[in-house]
Amino acid sequence: MPKPNKTDKKLQKHTEIAEETGAARTEKLANQDGEANTTTQHDTLSQSIAFFAGELQEFKKDIKRDFGELRHEVKNTMKEDLKLFREEMLQELHNQREEMTKAQTRIADLETACLEMTDTLIIAMKRNQEMHDKIVDLESRGRRNNLRIYGIPEEKEGKSVLDFVSDLFKTHIKLPEGVQLQIQRAHRALIPQPALTAAPRSIIVAFLQFQRKAYGPIKAALKSKGIRFNTPYTKMRVFWENGTRGYEIRDNGM
Repeated sequence: MPKPNKTDKKLQKHTEIAEETGAARTEKLANQDGEANTTTQHDTLSQSIAFFAGELQEFKKDIKRDFGELRHEVKNTMKEDLKLFREEMLQELHNQREEMTKAQTRIADLETACLEMTDTLIIAMKRNQEMHDKIVDLESRGRRNNLRIYGIPEEKEGKSVLDFVSDLFKTHIKLPEGVQLQIQRAHRALIPQPALTAAPRSIIVAFLQFQRKAYGPIKAALKSKGIRFNTPYTKMRVFWENGTRGYEIRDNGM
């Protein structure tokens, strides 16, 4: 085997150096590529983080803006509702005041009318009492002309009570001369006919007018004959032991 010359040695050496240099370069390039990849990944991650941070900031701003708008909307809605409620309450209070005013006016009118009716009623009652007193007085004056006779048996008068009474006064009671009886009517008391064993009904004699001079002798003659009678006024006073009491009807006092 031939020995290598110096040129070959140099070539081989240069080749080895070149190979070593290429390997070193390759290794260096590989290292540089790894470092570049790491840097690229780091930059990408940083960009992603920055992007997400920006998105979060935008989301936060959107949330804040939406919340502000919602709060403003709720505030305006509540404000409008409260304003509407206040207006309704004021209107209701105004209506209530008007109703109360009308009611007070009606009550005042009713009170005035009630007072007027009370005064009118008092006047009417006074007038009614005056008229009642006048009627009682007229009735009393009218009944002064009446005479009630007791104790005459039933059916003793016959067919005409007026004729019987006239004959009684003229025949059985001797009246003074010139006395005019002027009997207007005569009749039995207006009650059912009593039994045979009961007291007979009285006879009521109504004279045409009241003349005390002519009336006195009749009363005196009746008393002298023992005939029981009275003058039936509308009211009669009875003097009891415990005091005086008035009666509208004579039978109530008997």
